[in-house]
Amino acid sequence: MQLEAGTYIGTREAAAMLGVSPALLRLWRSEGRGPESVKLGGTVVYRESTVKAYAEKHCG
Repeated sequence: MQLEAGTYIGTREAAAMLGVSPALLRLWRSEGRGPESVKLGGTVVYRESTVKAYAEKHCG
């Protein structure tokens, strides 16, 4: 798999950007909701620009 260019952030950083807890973001991910994520090895990361776009659209 090839990653798109950009800055990638972890679950804690993404949750902070969205104003939710990391646990809620993990729940959303398990339900197929929230911003798109990518798994690198055993680590889930989010493209920063995707999280920002999601926040603008869904978090006001």
